[in-house]
This record gives sequence, structure tokens and C-alpha cells, in this order.
Amino acid sequence: MKVREIMTRDLTAVERDVPVRELIFILDNAEIPNVPVVDDEGVLIGFISEKDLIRAALPGYFEMLHSSSFIPDMNQLASKLEEIADEPLEKYMRPDVLSVTVEDDDLRAADLIIRKGVKNVPVVDGEGRLVGRVRRIDLLRHFL
Repeated sequence: MKVREIMTRDLTAVERDVPVRELIFILDNAEIPNVPVVDDEGVLIGFISEKDLIRAALPGYFEMLHSSSFIPDMNQLASKLEEIADEPLEKYMRPDVLSVTVEDDDLRAADLIIRKGVKNVPVVDGEGRLVGRVRRIDLLRHFL
């Protein structure tokens, strides 16, 4: 089956110049952990997640979590987030985006989601424009 038949037609996306503060508001209100970044024509150019924002505010945080002696300082996270709040998200987005096309097979989407351990992958058309996303739940519903 083609990806276009199982994808969610969610076009929630942001442009590269959106400030970090606004991005956090968007992620919170849309209740999503990540969002594609698109250019003026809707072409997929990047991806950014809550985890990317935490990494931006506290580099090395996720590596230190594996140490039993590490106790996270939430005040430090808050102050660092405040420092970067008005910066454009482009500074922290990942330009190497995992994506599938509407013509890809459903197994390609499933393979990416499972192998890469991601919650969803953006779906693009032949010109690279965002047209939706395939979420883990879309795959579970489809394969059931």
C-alpha cells in the first residue's frame, strides 16, 4: 500500500525564522513532540523536536543522564531556554530530515520509524512539499 493511503494529512509546520519561544508554544498547543520546518513554498528543509530544544539549552544533558551521580538542575534549563527564546529555530533544527514520499510503500515508512526510533516521519510530494506525516499509530492502525 502507498504512504498516501495511510498518512495523516497534518500540515502543522514552521518556518526557519520562528523564534524558539513561539515554537514551544506551537508544540504545546498542537500537543506534538516535533514539527517539520518548511520554506516559503512549503518544501521540507528541516525538523525540530522538544529533544533538540533541550539539547540546545543544555548541551551534553542526555549524555549526562546516564551517570548515576547526575542530578539535573531545572533552574539552569529554565535560564538557558530564556537565553535562546528569541533566537530563530533554524539555529537548532536538524537539516537531515527523514521523510517519505506519497508514492513510497507503507513498509518504507514502517522501516524508518522502527529502525530510527522516531514517532513520525514527514510525507512529501514529488516537489518536496510537505503533505502530511506518517505516525506510529497510523502504521499500527493500518497493519491491524
